[in-house]
Amino acid sequence: MGKLNIIKNITFKRQFMISVILVIILSIFFAIVGLILDISLINKGVILRAGYYSDLVPGIKQYINKNKDKILNKDFKNELEKVIPTVGIEYEVVDSTGRLSYGYFKKSIASEVPISKEQTTKINGRINPEIIMSIPIIDNKDLKGMVILKYYIRSSAKNSNFNFIARYSDTFVVLSPFVYIILFSILFGRRFNKKLNVPLEQLMEAAERIRVRDLEFKISYENDNELGKLCKSFEDMRVDLKKSLENQWKMEEERREIVSDVAHDLKTPITIIKGHVEGLLESKKLDKDKLYRYLNLINRNIDRMSNQVQRINLLTKIENETFKLSDSECDLIAYINEKGMDYDVLAQGKKIKFVCNIQDLRSSNDLIKVDTYVLSEILDNLVSNSLRFTKEDGRITLNLKLNSDKVIFSVCDTGCGFSRKDLENVFKKFYEGDESRSKEKGHSGLGLYIVKTLVDKLGGAVEVKNNDEGGAEVKICIPINLSDGYQP
Repeated sequence: MGKLNIIKNITFKRQFMISVILVIILSIFFAIVGLILDISLINKGVILRAGYYSDLVPGIKQYINKNKDKILNKDFKNELEKVIPTVGIEYEVVDSTGRLSYGYFKKSIASEVPISKEQTTKINGRINPEIIMSIPIIDNKDLKGMVILKYYIRSSAKNSNFNFIARYSDTFVVLSPFVYIILFSILFGRRFNKKLNVPLEQLMEAAERIRVRDLEFKISYENDNELGKLCKSFEDMRVDLKKSLENQWKMEEERREIVSDVAHDLKTPITIIKGHVEGLLESKKLDKDKLYRYLNLINRNIDRMSNQVQRINLLTKIENETFKLSDSECDLIAYINEKGMDYDVLAQGKKIKFVCNIQDLRSSNDLIKVDTYVLSEILDNLVSNSLRFTKEDGRITLNLKLNSDKVIFSVCDTGCGFSRKDLENVFKKFYEGDESRSKEKGHSGLGLYIVKTLVDKLGGAVEVKNNDEGGAEVKICIPINLSDGYQP
């Protein structure tokens, strides 16, 4: 058990080095064993070395010179084949004219050499060369015929049935180190790969589960090597991430519950107070100037609180994962004209000029599908912000450009514009703006955050900047689909 733990705790770098060394050692060992076995088989005569038949040629030549023209007699065949081993040598016996007397061959070889009194040797090929040799039969200086031999300089087996093995034994002995290196590399590579796959598969599975926000798992690989340490760090990260997300989810849920409870608790008393205020405003028995001045102040503050409650309720609604858009067919140009009249009334009450510009670039005035409630909330928040920060005699402009695939809104004003700090933080939740921008306090800092959230729901984009007149400009681009209906 102790040895097993030691092996598990060896680093992968060291395991790789050990594997390389073992591949080399085992390859050399088996190559040496193969060489020793080959030499042993040669010494025992099981395998005939490459020059075995070449060494027989002098004895064959001596036998031919001794028997001379007896060799030409067909009845002498059996005697001659006692000297010429037909297992490894092919031969032909021809007379002085080149006519075949007898022989043992697969294919005629007499045509390969000329008729001559001199011994000739022809070598074909470089690897395992083929030797064709003619030995003349001379009697009283007359050429009586020739014995033509054909053999190969290569290893062979004493038993011809195993020649296919013996012929490649020399080549295998030379190449065996490389063959063993390849074989053992594959063997150790698979073994090493199997060890790597265990932690890697766990890490990949863990990464996938984290991607889908599933943290209910545990990485079980605990070896004290590089991947073991990585797995441990990954497991520690998973535990910390789980704790962090659980705390975050808990805080988020608590915040939503608090906001929802506050909105619910404030709505009822605000409604009651507003009802009493309206009753007092209708009364004729009290000091009119003072009464109306205070009641109007109370009424404005109640309206502001009511707007705060509405925004908090809207925020709670749109941040809920169950919130879905409710599209309906809409004549957008008529809808914007109607909204523009409402905004114009509000602007006149603050002595501000309101302008609505509409540019329709479509080929036909088709209805589009859009969530008018969401669109209204977006425009109301933008115009409300401009009304808050634009002084008397200022101007607010609502621009609409309608294309076949998208609609672009922009709301511009002549107010104080955005500061650098505003441009960096304006979409953050509860950001109330740079103090230098406006002296008005008490707003929630949710307007542009709500706008950004709703535009994201519509699959659009929102951009804020200062216009050429120094005021604020908010530009919104929302994609639409006129043929199949708008799909955010």
